Amino acid sequence: MPEASNGDVTVYYEDEGAGKPVLLIHGHTLDRRVWEPIMPALNSAGCRVLRPDLRGHGLSTRPDGGYHVSHHATDMAAVLDAADVVRTTVVGFSIGGGIALEMALTMPARVGAMVLLSPVMPDRPFEPAFMDNLREVARVARSEGIEAAMRGPWARSPLFANSFVKPGVREKAAAILRDFPGAEYLATRRDHVERAWTVPERLSEIGIPTRVLVGELEMPGFRAFAEEAAEGIPSARLEVVEGCGHLLVFENPELVGRRIVETASCAG
Repeated sequence: MPEASNGDVTVYYEDEGAGKPVLLIHGHTLDRRVWEPIMPALNSAGCRVLRPDLRGHGLSTRPDGGYHVSHHATDMAAVLDAADVVRTTVVGFSIGGGIALEMALTMPARVGAMVLLSPVMPDRPFEPAFMDNLREVARVARSEGIEAAMRGPWARSPLFANSFVKPGVREKAAAILRDFPGAEYLATRRDHVERAWTVPERLSEIGIPTRVLVGELEMPGFRAFAEEAAEGIPSARLEVVEGCGHLLVFENPELVGRRIVETASCAG
């Protein structure tokens, strides 16, 4: 498997196809396998697909700190460099959407178009119910281990509740969650990054084709993140996916695949 280096971090990634490049950035506690359901659509369209494991996930390095979206974004730039890709469509799911936004603002020459799936909005707080669950996940991870945290409180997260009722979705997610190494929960260094701007206040600077997809049954806070992205990015289009929760890639892979292919065809 190819790898990219960013300082002392090594990021492993899959590199498939030879057409227009598409970079797929997965969500927290997942890895590159989350994209498997949409690969047939991207392969059929002749895309070149880069699927990295974020630092602290999958096979990539698990540092003691450095999990801010800015750190992940520079890792993704290293992947593009290693793959000899100058400019790409960036697809971000959940925190991957936040990383995509960071890339669009800090390295705009590398991002030709974006698809944001149930995105996190960097520099915005999560809603209380979600934060309560995250605190419990962290507590269990440190006291009982990562596996117990993934099987217990994280699997019961309100973020997944409306997705896990769909046939097969819980099982597909669990197959990836059980391999999460948990480095971010066990990190010993803080990830606070001082800077004079926030992502939300700069959304209007993003001038590339952007599709924002969010589930009809998504948590209110995440629905608000998606709406803010769509309203703040001048060229963005918002699509509410009927009957779906947070895990759009598992719940409606056909639609997600189509939207990525459509957006990649518009990339500059």
